[in-house]
Amino acid sequence: MSGPLCMPFIDVSVNAEWSDWQHYPDGRPNPIYSQQVIDYNLDGLVFGFITLSTSNTACWAAQPKMPLNWALPLAQDIQKSNKKVIVSFGGASNRDISTQFTVDQLVDTYNQTITMYNAYGLDFDLENGLYNIDNICGALVKVVASNPSIKISFTLPTMPEGLTSAGLGLVQKAKDSNLVITVNGMAMDYYQGETVDMGAKAIQAVDSIKSQLQTLYPSESEAVCYSRTAITPMIGLNDDLSMFTIPNATSVGQYSLSKNTAFVSFWDLNRDNPSSFTYVDLTSSSNPKQEKSGDYSKAFVQAIHKQ
Repeated sequence: MSGPLCMPFIDVSVNAEWSDWQHYPDGRPNPIYSQQVIDYNLDGLVFGFITLSTSNTACWAAQPKMPLNWALPLAQDIQKSNKKVIVSFGGASNRDISTQFTVDQLVDTYNQTITMYNAYGLDFDLENGLYNIDNICGALVKVVASNPSIKISFTLPTMPEGLTSAGLGLVQKAKDSNLVITVNGMAMDYYQGETVDMGAKAIQAVDSIKSQLQTLYPSESEAVCYSRTAITPMIGLNDDLSMFTIPNATSVGQYSLSKNTAFVSFWDLNRDNPSSFTYVDLTSSSNPKQEKSGDYSKAFVQAIHKQ
């Protein structure tokens, strides 16, 4: 399948299934999501987020009762249908394991994650200083050497004008380590007013990140820099009360296809359901114009894969 992949984020801890007798009392990600990946014809999911537990172990959502293997049932379910899994470390709220783990411990954890989840890629959602980039890059050099096909992405806050200075510094660290990464811009929460065209702003962010990569990698072509760019809008109502609409999903998908970017994601599959809430909800879009669950997913997929 040519063109970008369509792989939304999923917060595996949201709407988790706790009464499943096969996994009681440990729980599992809700199996409804594996069915949605198939029904909506998505290419896979980005699983968020592996973080540091209070006892300094790797776990999901900072919950010691959700160890590294906790989300495996969801991964195995979607991989039966040849869907891809990217595992994301970090996030906006909890400390990343790189703040406590040594480089060697990170290497072990990253390798374990790749093997356990049969991962297509590892993603690093680096926000709010909750990470140690030197440790991450030091470990990834070793991990990529032993897993040359693994895809590495950094998910970073972005404005329509491109990455922040902090984000650019992280990409520079990756370059200094000779790591080839995809830069995934979080196209959301700009606080530029409630009526801003979030589709146009996401497209602007794609171009801005590509241009920043061209500056960092002057020997690379524009096409190569687009191929190392990805975008992740927040569907529906954003925290700044702007609205990323379903037509916005179509336009961002079409533009990403035209530039052959790495992938299109969104925050997040859990929220691809209709509601008329006036606040950001964990399991719906708060977009009163959304009619059915999956409308955003299907708009992205139709634009990217013309299906």
